Amino acid sequence: VDAAEQALDEARVFGDADALNLVPFRSGRPYSAALLGRRIALKGSPEFVAEAGRDPNAVSASHVQSMAGRGLRVVAVAQRELSEHDARRAAEDSEFLEQCCSEGLEAVGLLGLSDTLRPEATQLVRELQGNGQQVRVLTGDHPTTAAAVATELGMDVAREDVVTGPDWENFSRAERRNAVRGSSVFARVTPEQKVEIVQALETDGRVCAMVGDGANDAAAIRVSSVGIGVASTDSDPARGAADIVLLDGRVGGLTDALDEGSQLWRRVRSAVGVLLGGNAGEVAFALIGSALSGESPLNARQLLLVNLMTDALPAAALAVSTPSENGSEKSEQMDTHALWQTIAVRGGATAIGALAAWLLARTSGRRRRASTVALVALVGTQLGQTLLESRSPLVVATVAGSAAALATLVSTPVVSQFLGCTPLGPIAWGQAVGCASAATLLAALAPRVLERIAATEETGTEESAEGQSTIRKIPTRTSTAYTSRTGGVSARDSVEISEAEIKEAETGESDTLVSVAAGSDTSPNSRATRDES
Repeated sequence: VDAAEQALDEARVFGDADALNLVPFRSGRPYSAALLGRRIALKGSPEFVAEAGRDPNAVSASHVQSMAGRGLRVVAVAQRELSEHDARRAAEDSEFLEQCCSEGLEAVGLLGLSDTLRPEATQLVRELQGNGQQVRVLTGDHPTTAAAVATELGMDVAREDVVTGPDWENFSRAERRNAVRGSSVFARVTPEQKVEIVQALETDGRVCAMVGDGANDAAAIRVSSVGIGVASTDSDPARGAADIVLLDGRVGGLTDALDEGSQLWRRVRSAVGVLLGGNAGEVAFALIGSALSGESPLNARQLLLVNLMTDALPAAALAVSTPSENGSEKSEQMDTHALWQTIAVRGGATAIGALAAWLLARTSGRRRRASTVALVALVGTQLGQTLLESRSPLVVATVAGSAAALATLVSTPVVSQFLGCTPLGPIAWGQAVGCASAATLLAALAPRVLERIAATEETGTEESAEGQSTIRKIPTRTSTAYTSRTGGVSARDSVEISEAEIKEAETGESDTLVSVAAGSDTSPNSRATRDES
């Protein structure tokens, strides 16, 4: 039951008469009304009551602003007396009753409803912002209310910084892109506009997790990258559209989920980087060495030893260990570009370290000695880069064990000869360790250099993309919403968009695209202000 409706029922503002007909709240209709005998009892937004009232000044704007400034949801209550004929007609004709609600209203008063924040919401927003995630509040509430609640959440928002639904409707595509980049609170927005805001954010290259608990949030939850439903009395549509459902209603666990997902991604990226990047470097070294000398720098036994020393225990330990933060405590987004960059950097550093050691050894020794130095540098470079990814006790132990095993095998005459190696002296060990250390340092510095280059290029890309279209086709998908703790599931509907609808949207009728993506969402009484935070 909506809080305003419950408050009216308890107050018995209009007596105990039974309703003869009802006009329910829905998207695009900012009020609900009931016909009680000859009297229409209505509750809705102050703006609507002022516009449809007999006296536009009956709803005090200063009182509305004052109540909204305290974070209250302001609801105006109004009434209208009908003639006997109109009352009988309104009791049978809902459209006529709706027409009667659009004019001649007498304002009765204002209700200020306090929808308290979830206890953990403020801490959640603080942690999200501290981790580098940006927070957007999408609500149907009054702009002043939205700004007050956002301030209570710890967000630095002024009333003039709030973007309203009517503002959004009149924005051009470029203005909408700028709005989602620079504004954090959107008020008086409809479910369709929530969908458009989520789409604008994702078109701008962001990954959106939409959190909500009501029917008006369901469409935006469905089209977001990650839909999160919060269990509540009005949460069935949101839960059905969500990928994840918080059964206990506690949103504070989202930071733990983000941290766990970020750590899992770093583990995957590190382990895949070890396997693919290291192997790519080995192949590159073998090809370049063969091209320079006419024969492979390493024999088959040595290549197998490299894989044993680097791809067995160190890679397995890396996959189950906590990755290093590398000086940053911010959660890391899952980015395939970062994965390929890791593979390329690791492969390049591995090949450079081994090739440099092999070339140095060839100038001052025989082929077998050069091959042994290259083997040690190749393994050492990969083990050093493994320590860059994680310095957990398990990873350090496996890296140290692999390094000790390699040194023992190379230094034992019989085993060394079997592998095609030769025991090394201090100079050769210095060449191998020095080249491996230099290559590891290169692997540590390369990502920072590439990030600076990418940041410079991104600035130019944003300027050149100013006039590009933001209309895009939402792919059809069918997801399963896994609930927390109990493991229950609920089905998520798929949405298909035809080429004709895309063409129609591209001609300027963007509502077509939104309505298809959103489906039908006409259920009342849902707000995203608290739970989306």
